[in-house]
Amino acid sequence: MFQELKKLFKNTKLKGFLFFLALATVFWILTKFSRQYTATTTAGIEYVNIPEATLISESNLKEISFDLTANGFEFLFFNLKSPTVQVDISKYYTSEETQVIIPKAELIKLISKYLNANIAVRNPSVEALTVKLDAIVSKKVPVIAKTDFSYKDGFKLLDSVVISPDSIVVSGPSKELENVHVVTTKMVSEKNIDKSVVYSVAIENEQSKLVMQPKEVSLSLKIAEFSQKEMVLPITVVNVPEETVIKLIPNVISVSFDVSVEDFRVITENDFELVCDYSERNTEENFMIPRITKSPKGVTNIEYETKKIDFLIFK
Repeated sequence: MFQELKKLFKNTKLKGFLFFLALATVFWILTKFSRQYTATTTAGIEYVNIPEATLISESNLKEISFDLTANGFEFLFFNLKSPTVQVDISKYYTSEETQVIIPKAELIKLISKYLNANIAVRNPSVEALTVKLDAIVSKKVPVIAKTDFSYKDGFKLLDSVVISPDSIVVSGPSKELENVHVVTTKMVSEKNIDKSVVYSVAIENEQSKLVMQPKEVSLSLKIAEFSQKEMVLPITVVNVPEETVIKLIPNVISVSFDVSVEDFRVITENDFELVCDYSERNTEENFMIPRITKSPKGVTNIEYETKKIDFLIFK
């Protein structure tokens, strides 16, 4: 019984000691934090309401330091809150200016707006806040498509990939636009294509300061099934002197080419013009090279049965 009373007495004594220790600590903290202190601190800067024709230069200040006079509690709350000072550019901007200047007194007011009324702000790190502005300019540049297409056997692309629109307007700081002469699309890849198709593809933009309009274009592919066709075409000789008569050997040649199945029966010999240029003849071996100078749209892979045309001259 005596031992239990002794133990209880000791526990009560310990609890009393801890209570008074905690109470003393609270009073010490209240006394310490109630005092006024002056220290240098830092706040971030956020620029808002930027005029439409301008951008904020990257070289502008992103934070500002200043002396703060406040009690310990207010310093604690300030550090926990980490306030950001918003600078409304539209209040200080005049049309066509390349910078705005906010004097020291106005700057202190801006900072104080985010603090309690009894906190004093002094000695900002700059005498005046100079905000540099970059003028936004625009120009039209062509679009280049990045593609990796392959087609099913017997199918081909008619003409070329059609980009619509084929150029876009790029806007941004003049320095950023100096070296922008073309823009490219993101890569479009497709295998074994056997029908006409249209893709919507975004424009690549690796510079965050540039604005593309529109931001995407369409790529149109007109695909057709192809077949090989052969024709016998007469040869026309050009640039022959007036008093010179020549005889071609042979005077017709067979030509093969690929054409869409849709146009296979429509194309005739009259759609072609096969020419030998006398002024480009080989005088040592007496032959000329035949060339197609006119052919229907969509005809590809033209091949000649004979690639050298012999000739005789009669005067």
